[in-house]
Amino acid sequence: MKFISNFASYKKRRMIKNKPSVNKMEEFPLARYLTAASKLYVGAIRKRFEQLDIDRHFSVLILLENSANSCTQQYIADYLQKDKTTMVSIIDSLVEKGYIKRVKNPKDRREHIIELTSKARKILPEIKKGINEMNLKSTKGLGKKEVNNFYKTLKVITDNLSNESAIVVDVSFEKIKNN
Repeated sequence: MKFISNFASYKKRRMIKNKPSVNKMEEFPLARYLTAASKLYVGAIRKRFEQLDIDRHFSVLILLENSANSCTQQYIADYLQKDKTTMVSIIDSLVEKGYIKRVKNPKDRREHIIELTSKARKILPEIKKGINEMNLKSTKGLGKKEVNNFYKTLKVITDNLSNESAIVVDVSFEKIKNN
C-alpha cells in the first residue's frame, strides 16, 4: 500500500514538474483546457448552490426568466443542447421540486410549455448573484476588454465547430461520489 501511495505521489510530482509550457499548450486539443476549466467552474458553482435542491439545472430557470417566464420544452432542449430523454429527466426533476410547471400547449397538444413557479422566481436573484460572483472570480486578473474578447472568442469557436461534421457527445458534470 505504501508503494502505491509513494508511486502516486511521485507520479503527481513528475506530472507537475513536466507540465507543458504555455508555448506547447497549443499542441494539445483545445477541448482539454475548456473541459478542465468547465469542471472546475461547474464544481464551484454546484458547491455554491448545494443548499438549493436544484442540482446543476439552474440554467433552465435563467432561460425561462429570460423568455418571459415560459417557453416550450423543445426550445429549452435545443438551447441547452440536450437530447429529449435528458431534457425530460431535467424537467421532471424541476417539476417535482416545485421550480417549474409543465402545461400542455393549447395550440398544439403534443407540445409542453414550461413555466416558472413562484418558488423559482424567489431563488433566481440568489442564483444570478452566485453566477455573477463566480464569473467575476473566474475572470479575475482580466480586464473588461479581455473578458469581452473571451466571450467573443468562445462564440467564434462554437460557430466554427457547429459547421463541422462530428459525433454528438454529451458532457455530464455528475457529482463523483466519495468512497
